[in-house]
Amino acid sequence: MKVLLVAINSKFIHSNLALRYLKAYCGKEHSIDLMEFSINDNIERMIREIYLARPDVVAFSCYIWNIRQVLMVADTLKRIMDSCAIVLGGPEVSFDAGDIMRDNLAVDYIVVGEGEETFRELLQILEDNGDLAQVKGLVYRHGREIVVNPARPLIRDLDLIPFPYQDGFAGLENKIVYYETSRGCPFNCQYCLSSTIPGVRYFSLERVEKELELFVKAGIPQVKLVDRTFNCNPARAKRIFKTLISLGGQTNFHFEMAGDLIDEEMLDILKQAPPGLFEFEIGVQSTNPNTIHEIQRKMDFDALARTVERLRRGENIHLHLDLIAGLPEEDYASFKRSFNDVYFLRPNMLQLGFLKLLKGSGLRLRAAQYGYEYTQYPPYKVLKNNYMAYDEIAKLEMIEDLVEKYYNSGRFKYTLDYLIGCHHNNPFEFFEGFMEFWKARGYEGFSYSPIRLYEILLEYGLTMDNADHRLLKNIMRFDWVSYEKPSRYPEGLEPPQMPGLGKAVDSFFKNRENILKFMPYLEGYTPRQISRMAHIEAFEYDVVEGAKSGFYPHSITYVLFDYNVENKIFRRSNFYKVSL
Repeated sequence: MKVLLVAINSKFIHSNLALRYLKAYCGKEHSIDLMEFSINDNIERMIREIYLARPDVVAFSCYIWNIRQVLMVADTLKRIMDSCAIVLGGPEVSFDAGDIMRDNLAVDYIVVGEGEETFRELLQILEDNGDLAQVKGLVYRHGREIVVNPARPLIRDLDLIPFPYQDGFAGLENKIVYYETSRGCPFNCQYCLSSTIPGVRYFSLERVEKELELFVKAGIPQVKLVDRTFNCNPARAKRIFKTLISLGGQTNFHFEMAGDLIDEEMLDILKQAPPGLFEFEIGVQSTNPNTIHEIQRKMDFDALARTVERLRRGENIHLHLDLIAGLPEEDYASFKRSFNDVYFLRPNMLQLGFLKLLKGSGLRLRAAQYGYEYTQYPPYKVLKNNYMAYDEIAKLEMIEDLVEKYYNSGRFKYTLDYLIGCHHNNPFEFFEGFMEFWKARGYEGFSYSPIRLYEILLEYGLTMDNADHRLLKNIMRFDWVSYEKPSRYPEGLEPPQMPGLGKAVDSFFKNRENILKFMPYLEGYTPRQISRMAHIEAFEYDVVEGAKSGFYPHSITYVLFDYNVENKIFRRSNFYKVSL
């Protein structure tokens, strides 16, 4: 019997961990292949490739981002391969499996919940023509009847599940590799499906440390851990951090962390991590105490803020902070406060998400209580509730787009600081005003190059009467040049023409003392070679002082930009005020 596991991922760079677990758990007893697509792939191509593999069983991993494509592919496959068994599994089909079976005649079986043991038993029974009623966690057809078997207990000893990459990493080039050291979450956040599964189970530390070493030795670019709260057991997390620091290598590890559970000892350990080794995603979601209480989330925001500040100052761990719009008790004004609270923590990325009422989640079960209206198709995004109208959520969607383009890109650091200062130091009001300008000018719905994004932001800045337009242009040019060596400039940000500047710059790079003072690692390079890795720009204000203090004295200033930065995650270039 030939079994084909099919993943339809949300992006090309993603990979599917769940199916790799199934293959590892069942592969010794059955012939199993894995095939991965993305939701952007052509449906006809997916169908053709699956058909040409001639499987006896096709199993799909189902999530909110792919369920429509999965059901379309399954329906078509059944029409051309009527003897092929179609199996679904995953969170999107685990809470209403009976309804999905009734509405989709192409589906033969649904594996509910944790799938390894259930799927292995199903395959064995299909081979032996056994009794499906004996398979816990399975939903299947018996004639015209749909049978829902009793739930399967969770696997208590996770070490019984083989390493999901035991066949190696072929096919994962240029993709994110997913991994977990635990299953479950100790918290009970009502928007999250993890709250429906009690307790936390762990893979043994000895096993985890050996497997993490395999990723490092293989040179995997990024490993994203899917543990719901990686540091819920602080002692265990500390040991794993120490192990990864000791392993070295170039692999980046992404963790979902509870910021308020990071104590002094953990901070001391994390200080030792080289830049780029760790990436932390910290879910804040809201800073409204009533909202936090209503969603049954445990969070000490003051402790979280202190921790984030300490981590940020270290400039070695990339920090992502998350907010969710549409939560109970959070109206537009409250969300504005939450946004500003998180913005002023200065994360490397501020991820503004929108509540999705997932099947089985507490908030979905109590949707009427909060007046929720949400899309009746995946991803079940909230449209409005008792606290926020649809037009307010629509505004936040447009603001999120600008936060992603401007703040999260990292290209506009000092410009944003200045313009937000001109908006009474209120980040939300700046993005709100910029959003209205963006919409009025018809910029919504298009993609733009970095140079065009600068030009649009300059257009907006020049509409602000309380902004010093000349200073603004200098700050924007400083951002532009500090990000990469300029070959051209955004319109309106061209440097001033200064006679003799070119010769003065050439003389600077020919002077050995200058190189030894600012870029000693370039000693021995020719001036021409150095000029390819560095740049000197003239400004009408002291932008170096401004970058440090926020105060920009009016004086001609020459700035040396050194682009040979070892880790550009945290610093775009090194820059120094120089004399010519």
